[in-house]
Amino acid sequence: MNILHISDIHFRREYEASEDGYKGMLSKMQSPLIPLGECLKHLQQQQELDLVIISGDLTEDGEVEDYRYLKKWLQEALGETKMIVTLGNHDIKENFWVGWFGETASAKPYNQVVAYPEFTVVSFDNSSYGYADGIVDEQQFQWLEQTLEEHKDQPIVLVTHHHLLSQQSNMPKWPGTERFLALLAPYDIRCILNGHTHHFFVDEINGIPYFTVASMSFVGEDVGEGLVRFEERHGYNLYWLEQGRITRQTSENFISGHVLKTLDMRQ
Repeated sequence: MNILHISDIHFRREYEASEDGYKGMLSKMQSPLIPLGECLKHLQQQQELDLVIISGDLTEDGEVEDYRYLKKWLQEALGETKMIVTLGNHDIKENFWVGWFGETASAKPYNQVVAYPEFTVVSFDNSSYGYADGIVDEQQFQWLEQTLEEHKDQPIVLVTHHHLLSQQSNMPKWPGTERFLALLAPYDIRCILNGHTHHFFVDEINGIPYFTVASMSFVGEDVGEGLVRFEERHGYNLYWLEQGRITRQTSENFISGHVLKTLDMRQ
């Protein structure tokens, strides 16, 4: 099975007009659907995609119509290809439930379980709007434990938004990491996929293959003394799974060289 992993689209139909700060940076950025569309077109010409996983920050503080537009755009671009999403700290859950599903606005997390003959994908929402590092309540941990137990007879591909390793970024790792990993220990977790940092990273965590994908929008580079240089940059990961095990993984990362803004993040 061929799996495409993307993250951190930060989509808005229109970004707020501004010259200052983070919003000023976003106002200078092209629509992330431009590079995403180019990547999908290229990939679809080269191979068949069986599954697309999007690990959070679908939008940049998106409104209901942003989620509605993005879902329709993705469905048209992907055709029959299955799509699994989780949410990030820039996703507003109330707007997501209305725009993505046409349901009543709700602050409840969005978890997703998709079973295939040889493995199960568990998408676990460890994000909360307004909390950059992620936050999860006890009910979420209980949901995860119950779900893992229900699927204990199959290999599991686990998807989150927030990263779990402190050494991969100067952004703090998810505070729930230790409890999370303890819950995973008894089960056959074949890999953990996430985003959030906007930088590609690969490692193992407790013997589990661990992949953080680049963003599909922008990246921040620490240049010292509290300054961060924001650039347009995008990328994706591809995984080949055979009998529920990753047998090959590749990444493409595209560096435009287009600097959006350098910001003093101490302010």
